[in-house]
Amino acid sequence: MLILHIGSPKTGTTALQSFLNLNENALREAGVNYMRSARTHISHNPLPTAITKNNADELLDAIFAEYAKSPDDTHILSSEILFRIIVARKLRRSFPEEMRKTTKVICYLRSQDSYVEVMYKQLLKNGRIAADRGAFLQSIRPRLNYTGILDAYAEIFGQANVIARPFAREQLVNRDIVDDFLHLADIEKTDQLQVTQAVSNKTLSVELSEMLSSVGRHTGYPTREVIRELIKLDMPNTIRSNDVFSRSQKAGILAALENENRQLVERYLPNDAKFFGLGIDKQSAASATEPSDSELEQNRVAATDALLTALNNMHVRSLEAASAATAPVAEVDDLSSQPPSWYREIYPGGSQTGFYHKLGDYAASFVDRGQNQLLITFDNLHNAGNKDFNREPWAQKFCADRGWSHLGIYAQASTWFRDQPLIEFLEGLKEQGFFRRFDAVSLAGTSMGGFAALAFAGLSPGSTVVAFSPQTTLDTNLVPWEHRFAKGRAADWSLKYSDAADHVSSAGKAYIIYDPFMESDKKHVERLSGENIVLLRGFGIGHKSALLLNRMGHLKTVMERGVSNELLPAKFYELMRSRKDIYMYRMNMEGYLTEKGKQTLIPQFRAAFIRRRKAAAKGKKK
Repeated sequence: MLILHIGSPKTGTTALQSFLNLNENALREAGVNYMRSARTHISHNPLPTAITKNNADELLDAIFAEYAKSPDDTHILSSEILFRIIVARKLRRSFPEEMRKTTKVICYLRSQDSYVEVMYKQLLKNGRIAADRGAFLQSIRPRLNYTGILDAYAEIFGQANVIARPFAREQLVNRDIVDDFLHLADIEKTDQLQVTQAVSNKTLSVELSEMLSSVGRHTGYPTREVIRELIKLDMPNTIRSNDVFSRSQKAGILAALENENRQLVERYLPNDAKFFGLGIDKQSAASATEPSDSELEQNRVAATDALLTALNNMHVRSLEAASAATAPVAEVDDLSSQPPSWYREIYPGGSQTGFYHKLGDYAASFVDRGQNQLLITFDNLHNAGNKDFNREPWAQKFCADRGWSHLGIYAQASTWFRDQPLIEFLEGLKEQGFFRRFDAVSLAGTSMGGFAALAFAGLSPGSTVVAFSPQTTLDTNLVPWEHRFAKGRAADWSLKYSDAADHVSSAGKAYIIYDPFMESDKKHVERLSGENIVLLRGFGIGHKSALLLNRMGHLKTVMERGVSNELLPAKFYELMRSRKDIYMYRMNMEGYLTEKGKQTLIPQFRAAFIRRRKAAAKGKKK
């Protein structure tokens, strides 16, 4: 069977294509082929582009040949550019007759009043149109006849093989475009398939979108950077959807398409008449309350303030960068050419003793600052592969500032320290009595590093562990529900120290900082047991718990108390109160609410967050 996913535009196509591309090999093993022919990166856009130019013969031959190699498999082509009448009509001339009955067309549709809204903003921010809503409506009108496009495909493959779906979250399987597509295509969603992280796209207000069109056409500012700055600012009344056309205009758009939509519903969507405005009281819809002139003026003022603030911020950063670039060389240390700080302590002329060992994809550095406290830290996934000459181990400055001895373990590969030479090196240190030299030994890390801190706790029995959002293992036999970290899951989990749940009992105390709202992180924590485990729950801190604590200004406090075995839960939860003022926390919570289908609570939550930020800002000014 061949499945043509033809979009339409702005219906989650990128998310679906990303999933299919990410899981290409796993799907192929299950008899589902995300076709390589005519595909560049994640989509098959070269095919409809070539079709419109009448030079698609070579691409089509490659597609049909790939299909013929395994005709019993399910083959998938995906491109929202296929959602065009001209493409369907030209494709009809070239499509083999014997394949037509075994080909299905899947298409997701927005209601036209929603489609014109999102397309207007999309084209504005890309600088492809000027800010003229009336002219835009006139130009896009021919593209709103969905029936004509689907009929053109039905002429090739039969009406029964054309499957149309409303693009409405509440009508999708699990409220997810990927799950819905897999259901329609009769593809099983197994544990072997990686789930792509949902991205919450922020939509700028129509006033800002129209201003951005002018910025892109008349200034040298890169529009994408301006958009990122505006979203980061998130000033009041600047992130809005469904605000391009008035309610009466939207009602008029659907009314003008009533005949086309009746045919569309009758042929392809018999249960979705209301989705396209059919059967709704048009007079009532057209007379619904519109924003007042005062509200519209407030929106324009808010957009102007936000845009000027964003441009000013970018200008200031540009000046600072230019100033730094032209600063006298004698007054600035070129840190990129300087050796790392730990090396400056242990090199022949340094003040401390220590060592450095390179172990293939892993390495270790040690600075001896006394026997009172040794902290062993492990790289996280973000550090893995860093090739900077002046590279520091995780928590290097933190240890140096406190005079603690420090053994830092570096990772050049994201394989969760599943490396025999590294394991033998660490075990060799233990056999030599290295760890027994210190009055207190602690291990720490975040995510991948948190796993290692727990797994290697037995190097120094009775040690203290501080682990931020750790995994316990990525062995698929033990945690079949863990679909993150593909490279880590592919590592050699037959090596020793591969399940932290088996080794955490060696620790004197293990502080586990995690977010119970992160389901996968929570499942890992639930695998740990023992009276020596102290669970510290940070609701809403996300997987990047150490980063959020750092932005709160509390990471050093948590680390210091944890390493010293003095991290009382009461103190931790006291520190956690300030998380509600951190932007990362807000993004995490909005993601959780969306995941749980509670999007209606987001505006209320966001308003409370903004009120707290404003109150805090006023307090600082006083």
